Amino acid sequence: MSCLLTDPTTVLAVGGSPANLEAVRSALADSAAEDVIEVDDINVGSTLEARDDIGCVLVFDADATFVDVYEHVRAVDENVPVVVQTEPDESTAVAVSQRSACRLVPSDAGDAVLRKTVEDALSTYERRRNEAADSSILETLLAEGKMSMFAKDDRGRYVRFADVPYTANPAEVRGKTDPEIFNQQEISEEALANDLRVVETGEPIRDNIERFSGAGGDHWSEATKIPWRRNGEVIGVVGYAKDVSKRMQYKKRFEEERRRFDKFASYVSHDLRTPLQVIVGALERARDGDTDALDRIERATDRVGEIIEDLSSLSKGDQDATSFSEEVLDALDIGVSTTELPSLVENVWQLDSTESATLEIDMPEETEIVAETETVRPLIENLLKNAVDHAGPDVTVRVGTMDRGFFVADDGPGIPPEERDQIFDEGYTTAEEGSGTGLTIVSETVSQQGWEMDVTESEAGGARFEITECPVVEPSTTTPGDPISLSTNEDIGTVSVPGEASYDPDTDVWTVVGDGRDIWQDIDEFHFVYATTSEPVRIQGRLSELEGVHEYSKAGLMVRDGLGDDDALALIGATRDYGSEVLWRTRTGGNAESTQYEEPYDAFQWYQLVVDERGVTLSFSTDGEEWQPLEQLPIELQPPYHVGLAVCSHTDDLTAEARFENVTVNELESE
Repeated sequence: MSCLLTDPTTVLAVGGSPANLEAVRSALADSAAEDVIEVDDINVGSTLEARDDIGCVLVFDADATFVDVYEHVRAVDENVPVVVQTEPDESTAVAVSQRSACRLVPSDAGDAVLRKTVEDALSTYERRRNEAADSSILETLLAEGKMSMFAKDDRGRYVRFADVPYTANPAEVRGKTDPEIFNQQEISEEALANDLRVVETGEPIRDNIERFSGAGGDHWSEATKIPWRRNGEVIGVVGYAKDVSKRMQYKKRFEEERRRFDKFASYVSHDLRTPLQVIVGALERARDGDTDALDRIERATDRVGEIIEDLSSLSKGDQDATSFSEEVLDALDIGVSTTELPSLVENVWQLDSTESATLEIDMPEETEIVAETETVRPLIENLLKNAVDHAGPDVTVRVGTMDRGFFVADDGPGIPPEERDQIFDEGYTTAEEGSGTGLTIVSETVSQQGWEMDVTESEAGGARFEITECPVVEPSTTTPGDPISLSTNEDIGTVSVPGEASYDPDTDVWTVVGDGRDIWQDIDEFHFVYATTSEPVRIQGRLSELEGVHEYSKAGLMVRDGLGDDDALALIGATRDYGSEVLWRTRTGGNAESTQYEEPYDAFQWYQLVVDERGVTLSFSTDGEEWQPLEQLPIELQPPYHVGLAVCSHTDDLTAEARFENVTVNELESE
C-alpha cells in the first residue's frame, strides 16, 4: 500500500509508443493527473514499490501485455486501477471486465473520455486506499490493541468484537446480543438497552460504569458507546470499554471506611460493656475482701485496652499499600500478620464465658489465621458472646477449622432458617438485654477482610457460624527428606515465543525465560522447569530478580497435577508491579484465582510451597529461615505432582526473565 501522506496523482504508462505517450500527456494536461511516467518492461512491480504517488496504470495493449501487467500490479497493490487503451475487440473486453479495478478506453474515444476515465480511476484509488487503511487500522486494533472494542448493528448484535483476554471469543459473539452471550441477565439487558438508546436517539453514552462478576470476584468496566453512522444514518453502535476495577475497589473501600467510622461509637459502646460489667461486679467483691477479684479487675482492664486498639483498627480498615506515597512506603515495615487461633479463642473465652459454659477447641495448638490479632479478636469475642447470650449459661461451644476457614458452633436452640439473613442487621437481637450490635461487628469484619460467612445448624442442633475464604493454616506434621532435582523444562499452553531455562551450579542460580498471555482463570501459558514426584513435597527458594515486560509479568514456585493448560495448580511468587502473588486453581478444568499483596518490591524474596496431607501451604520469608504462611489451600492434586519454577510474561510475543537462587526441592516424610 502506498504512503497515505502522498497524493496519488501520477499515471504509470506501459508499452506505448512516443506518439501514444505524447497524446496521453496532452489529454491529461491540467487534469487531476499531475504527471505521466513511462516504463518499457511489463514487470511494473519495482516501479510501483519505489513510487508512492502512482494512482493509475495505463496500458497500451498489445496482444497479452495487459494480462501480464495486471498480474504484476496486483502483486504489489490490489487497489491500483488499470486502464487499457486499445482497439476494442471481444477478447480484450472480456479480459478487462473479468478483472477488478480495470477500465477499457477505445483508442479513438477522444481526449475527454480518456481524461475522465483516468481522473475517475485516480479518485477511486484514493478512496479505496483510504478505506483499506481504515479497515486495516480497525482490524489491527481489534486483534492486537488489547482493548475491549466492539461494533453492533441497530438491534444490538455484535458485528465486530476485539480479541481480548478474559472476554468472549469474537467468532462466537458475532450476530448475538449481550443477553444471548453473558450469564448475568440484569447487567446484559441494561447493556442492550443502552445500545438501543444510542441507536434511537443518535446520542452517545460516555463513561458508563458497568459491573459484572467473574473468576476472582467483581469487576467494573467503563464503557463508551457512539452512534455508528453511514451516509448520515445511524446503523448501529461502536464503542470501547476499559477496566476500572482498581478504581472502583478503592472507591468502595473508601465508602466502607466512612461507614465504619460512623458506626465506631456504637461498636465501642457495645464491646466495652462486658469488661465494664466485670469490673463493677469484681469491685463489689473486692470491697467485701475477695482479693481474687482484683485479678479479674486487672484482666478486664487489660481487655478494655485491647478493645480500644481492636476497634480502632476496625474503624480504619485495611490500608492498601497503593494509597501511600513512595516516601511513606519506604518508611513502613510492610508485612503479613498471623494470629495463633487456639490461644486467641482461649484468652477471649476466659473473660466472656460463664463458669458453667464449656469450650471445645477442635484444631491443632499452632493453627494460625493469616490476619492481625486486632482484626480477628472482635470477631471471635462476639461469636463466643453470642453463643453464651443466646444458648444459655450451660452452653458448650466448639471452635474448629474447615477448608479455608473456621467455625464457631454451639448446642443451643439454634437460629431458624428464616431469621438467618436478619441476624446481622444493626439492632436485631432476640436476647432480653442485647443491643443487636455484636453480630454486626462480626459481619463487618468478615466483609472488610473479603471473607465469606454462612449460618447453619450445628451437629448438636444449635447455631453454627462458618467463616470461609479465610486463610487458616494448620501446622505441618512432615519433615524434609531426600532432595530431588529440577530436570525437565517445557512451555505449558500455547505460547508465541519458546521459553528456556538454565542452571549455573557455581552460583546456584536458575534463569528462566517465559512467554505467555497469563496464568489465571482458564488460561495457562508460561515456561516451567520442574521435577516430578508422587510423594509429599516441598520447594523453596529466593526470587532474586524479575525482568518483566508487563505490569502483571510473574514468576514463582508452582505445583500442578498435570502439564495440560487447565490442570489444578498452586503458585506463590511475585508480579512485576503488584508485589507477591498467591494463585490457585482448585480443580482441573476450573478457573484460577489469585491474591496480590502489593507490598513494596523486594519486601518478600523467599517463597516456599509445601504439598502434604493439609493441602498446599504457601509461605514467605525475609531471610530463608523463618517462614510465615500466606495461604493453605485445598487443591485437588493427584500424584504424580509436578513442582518447580514458572515464568509468564503476560504478553503474546515478548518474554520475561526471572532468576531464582538457593532453590531446593525435597520429598517429605511423616513425623
